[in-house]
Amino acid sequence: MERLLIVNADDFGLSKGQNYGIIEACRNGIVTSTTALVNGQAIDHAVQLSRDEPSLAIGMHFVLTMGKPLTAMPGLTRDGVLGKWIWQLAEEDALPLERNYSGACQSVFAFH
Repeated sequence: MERLLIVNADDFGLSKGQNYGIIEACRNGIVTSTTALVNGQAIDHAVQLSRDEPSLAIGMHFVLTMGKPLTAMPGLTRDGVLGKWIWQLAEEDALPLERNYSGACQSVFAFH
């Protein structure tokens, strides 16, 4: 059957409840894809659940505004966590992107 609509569920790996909800929605034909929050507290749980659901397409949710980064991201974190203040830095043209390239790459490697 031709797929006419893709329904993506965000934040796979955020919490066990989120993970179960995404899997249930996929099994019921509602959700067709999700994006993995690689720094989420329940990402290992999400990986385990996804092994039993091969029809669920999984992409990477690149995170700069929530949670603890996988590696140090100086200038983007406060007390070791990412937050919404990144928007203020962007508005001020003060994002330290060059210093945080390795942290961004680590997210991609963790997803792969």
